[in-house]
Amino acid sequence: MTNVCVSVPELQVMNEGWREPFRKACGRIAPAWPLDQWIAVNPFWGLRQLPASRADQILKERAGFSILMPAEYYREAWEGGRIRKEDLQASIDERGGDRVGEQSDEHDTAWYLGWLSRAPTTPAPLRGSILDTFPGATGNHEISGLTEAASDQVSRVCGAFFDQRQGRWSISDSEASLFSFWLEQVRRDLALDFTTGLAGLRTFFKAVPDTIDHAILEAIQRIRVSGAELEGLCHSLLLRVNGWASWCRGVDWRAGLEGRSSDRCGEILAIMLVWESAGVAFASTGQKAEWQRSKTRARRAGGAEEQKHLWVWQRALEIGYQRTLWRAIASGSADAVRSRSHHENPEVQAVFCIDVRSEVMRRHLEAVYPAVQTLGFAGFFGMPIDHQRHGPLAPLRRLPGLLPASYRLIDTKGSLREDLAENRKRDQKEIARESVRKAKYTSLSTFTLVETTGLAWAWKLVKDTLKHGRKAGDTESLDGRLVHDHGGDPLSDAEKVSLVANMLRGMSLTSRFAPLLVLVGHGSHTDNNPNQAGLDCGACGGQSGGVNARLAARLVNDPQVRAGLAAEGIRIPDFTWAIAAEHCTATDKVTIADRHLVPDSHVQKLADLEARFAEAGLRVRKERATPLKLNGLSDDSLRQAMETRTRDWSEVRPEWGLANNAAIVFAKRSKTRGSDLGGRVFLHDYDPALDDDGNLLAALLAAPMIVANWINLQYFASVTVPGVYGSGNKLLHSVVGGNVGVVEGNGTQLRIGLPLQSVHDGTYWRHEPLRLTVLIDAPAERIETVLREEPDVAALVENQWVSLHRMSEGGVEHYDNGTWTAVG
Repeated sequence: MTNVCVSVPELQVMNEGWREPFRKACGRIAPAWPLDQWIAVNPFWGLRQLPASRADQILKERAGFSILMPAEYYREAWEGGRIRKEDLQASIDERGGDRVGEQSDEHDTAWYLGWLSRAPTTPAPLRGSILDTFPGATGNHEISGLTEAASDQVSRVCGAFFDQRQGRWSISDSEASLFSFWLEQVRRDLALDFTTGLAGLRTFFKAVPDTIDHAILEAIQRIRVSGAELEGLCHSLLLRVNGWASWCRGVDWRAGLEGRSSDRCGEILAIMLVWESAGVAFASTGQKAEWQRSKTRARRAGGAEEQKHLWVWQRALEIGYQRTLWRAIASGSADAVRSRSHHENPEVQAVFCIDVRSEVMRRHLEAVYPAVQTLGFAGFFGMPIDHQRHGPLAPLRRLPGLLPASYRLIDTKGSLREDLAENRKRDQKEIARESVRKAKYTSLSTFTLVETTGLAWAWKLVKDTLKHGRKAGDTESLDGRLVHDHGGDPLSDAEKVSLVANMLRGMSLTSRFAPLLVLVGHGSHTDNNPNQAGLDCGACGGQSGGVNARLAARLVNDPQVRAGLAAEGIRIPDFTWAIAAEHCTATDKVTIADRHLVPDSHVQKLADLEARFAEAGLRVRKERATPLKLNGLSDDSLRQAMETRTRDWSEVRPEWGLANNAAIVFAKRSKTRGSDLGGRVFLHDYDPALDDDGNLLAALLAAPMIVANWINLQYFASVTVPGVYGSGNKLLHSVVGGNVGVVEGNGTQLRIGLPLQSVHDGTYWRHEPLRLTVLIDAPAERIETVLREEPDVAALVENQWVSLHRMSEGGVEHYDNGTWTAVG
């Protein structure tokens, strides 16, 4: 082991150079959300400024994995007809274009078919960290023992530090230092030398400076890296504990939305860097040489020709899907013409979330009720709220993770006395629950809790086994005060008008209102499912959209708000009444909220709508039956089977969620009405005639499109890199830290992303990994203006994280490197 002495001048010089690579490495990691607020996140968000293929190379260099499927997958797609010869040729032609830094592709389709038939070579494992050069404590050189030991130790410390509820001794101080806590724990670990096989390692950590900056500087000096090499090493180290690094980034992200500062990701990186410096201190000369050779080989592996060929096949797969999408949209145009009269004078306007599951319900509702006009809008209905429920629980965020909460909806029973009574009742229930939790997680619980309370749980076990629990679709009455999130002042009438006006303009609904305006939120219902929030509305922060829909409907019906809207040119007729509903995506039952507020003049219209919802739900269930392996059942049996799945605590696939999502369309519904889009397309209404200045399109691409990209690439990565960006086998999940996340089995690594059962049915992948296709009905100049003014949108488009298209008079045009080319 070598010692390092860093002088004061050296510290001052180094202090100028390490912070930027450090910050960049943390920025490469995407954030993660708690289980009860889980939302899909693009795990490559920190790499969006790089071309997708270059990001793939970087991840191969730094972590040894690719973000693409293996060659066998594309071979199956070719043999199954999902990729045709014309798709492959189109992909080759795209790659042969004027891309910066790449030569023209001289290979033809026959060559690519021949290449695909050859067995791909399996490269030797990369050793991006010097920790990888150490064998396990048993001397097995096939196991990178020190890497595993370091990751395990850091993960265990993070589990204890971030615990919210489960631990006997919790770190409740949000200002506490993760780095200091880790340093204290590693110095106390009496078994550290034994578990790592390195005598003197604990002594090494006792000599690490207590101050995080000095510890980082000393580690960097020992490792002897700087600049781009330092950034690469830091990124590689974070990927070793990607789950916990993502959690730390999420803590930092949410703090930033609330105007607070946090650097948890920097702290966990400092910890990993100190571990790396320990590896350098204990490594032999031969290990250091091996590490240097591996780094050189990693850089070469990242740019291998084989990977470029895989990208050609990936793009061919996406072009094959787009071909079917253009055909489906064209086939529905005749039906759109037939329904135009109903669209201009609808009896009902039903606004759904843009969620791909809503596409199926909208399609069938329009089929059974031609007089309805359906629209698509983000499921939080423009209500950026925290929801403060009765009782001691923290407010729930009911808005996209990209946005800060501007307002708070506070539940009320109508009077202070009733609110206090309700809060006391719920406080007592939570105290009782907390007492059980504390007893459950004590060290003696296995000997005392089961014997003393086991019989008390018998009835619940019997009831859950017989699946007689709470029925899906149950709702509780809601009333609340809408106030500013900071300060607690009620909203003024002008602020309420602005909220509703922005919502109506966002969905391109500013005139020709129907007698009944229905805002349909959505949610799911499952039992014994830590991943429940992943099936709810992503636009509502992993919550159901019913609360947002009810608040929005209440504001639309407010006479003062309507008067203010009229002054802004949006006149809602007196005969229009707004109501809220919630679509259960597990059972396809639509439940109407606040029925008691509906005026007598609209009761029959509502009854007619409910009958059509029920008929549409029946059709949707039949369409979903085959992928759920429920086909062949009668209508009643199918409905009962789907309701049973929501209460079955052993069900690992209550529904398929957003699996197989592939595209988002910004256009009037008349452009896609009558098209069977297979439940794969996000649909957001957009009327280019109402957006001369392009501000609305800019808002849609900067928010709903990015949310769709996050969902799309979360599913993508959970299929292509399930070991890093997927959460593993649901059957082995254990919840850690209350709502922090899950680990698999007795592991310590936090698993992020989707469980295997959410994307795979046991035989086949249920999600086809495609980058998001974006189709917009707007002039080319307007779209290009948005690309110039919105850097995140431009990064996703220019770097091929999404595929951008527009509707034109001649069909569909594809945007690539500043030019538009007809493709369909």
